[in-house]
Amino acid sequence: MESQNRPNQSAGESKVAEYVNRIRGGEDKDLILNDLPDSFKKGIEKGLEDPIDEVDRRDEMGIPPQYKGLDADTLKFIWTIPIYVDRDKNERLNRVRTEAIAHLKIAEAAANLQVESEKLDEDKLDKVRNDLGIEKPLTESIPQGEMEKRKKLHGWEAGYELARVAIKDGVDLAKMSREEYADFAIQNSLAIDDSQLRMAPAQRMATSIEDIVRVIKKGRAVIDKSADLVFAHFAENVQRIASGDNRIYREGIKVRQGTKNSNSWLFFGINKSIGENSGETFKSYVSVKDLNTLTPEKFTELMISLRDAGYNGDIKIFQDMSLQGTALNDQIVMHGASEDDAKLALRVAERFFGDDLDQKSFGKDEVIDGKNMSYSEILAMKILTAIKGV
Repeated sequence: MESQNRPNQSAGESKVAEYVNRIRGGEDKDLILNDLPDSFKKGIEKGLEDPIDEVDRRDEMGIPPQYKGLDADTLKFIWTIPIYVDRDKNERLNRVRTEAIAHLKIAEAAANLQVESEKLDEDKLDKVRNDLGIEKPLTESIPQGEMEKRKKLHGWEAGYELARVAIKDGVDLAKMSREEYADFAIQNSLAIDDSQLRMAPAQRMATSIEDIVRVIKKGRAVIDKSADLVFAHFAENVQRIASGDNRIYREGIKVRQGTKNSNSWLFFGINKSIGENSGETFKSYVSVKDLNTLTPEKFTELMISLRDAGYNGDIKIFQDMSLQGTALNDQIVMHGASEDDAKLALRVAERFFGDDLDQKSFGKDEVIDGKNMSYSEILAMKILTAIKGV
């Protein structure tokens, strides 16, 4: 999920706009307002009264960034638009919503056709499993009818079914690493995709969109509002640095210029960072158990520890704690200048966070058939290949 900051908004104004949108989206107003400064409460009350245009940084389909990664049915359920006095505005916003959902349905249909039209032989399937270090699924333990039913599912529906299987088997998906989660999906013939691989671990046990919404709201509710606002000011300052000529953040640490054009991540380079257009990159991921502890000071200390350990590469962190940070299991991503650098970064992060470390992972972004693909996308492709033979 991406930040909804607009070019001329301060961090405080951006947070007010976020809270207004969350209340309009169905979150409890009293819980949102609780413990906020009076200035924020007044700003939110005014925002709820004023007609606010929904011209966000939408993607190519017209979908707002906070709904990125959802399937069409989930999007239709969760995407709500306030009713304005301006009838033309209501019609325009609802038309945008309808067209965006229709475009997404078409894209999903095309993807499903591709899934069913391309086949690989058993030798290639075995190679994929060997690459992943996964044994061939014991399909005989699952009734054939059930197996075929599962193979027709993909993405969120596959994720919901995988959660049902986990609940039945007494397995806690939230405690698995990303690779273990992918392994479990393959063993149960359920083709989750990169959206499920990157989401917060707590969401893995959701069996419906209603469960997802509850988990999202629960995750946001535990974020201390003062910590959220402090991080928003930090993100705003880093983006300001990214737009200037002097992008030095600390000795040996610089703000990457790409930060100024991003509305989701803050990018930093440490020591000898990687090139701007590096296609194949080793990377490591970490997340923490309590986001409230991931203060700007804490993150800065991590970068200093990486610098002092001799790490060469990049590091990125979310821009918005309550919206984006709670939705990811890769809250901090470290792109190493080499494989050794990425492994070093993971070791440093493990020592640095200690018992507060939650998820961790190691992978590689690659260029496949001329397309830059993230580690999560590659892992999702291998899951799909192992299960459906495409």
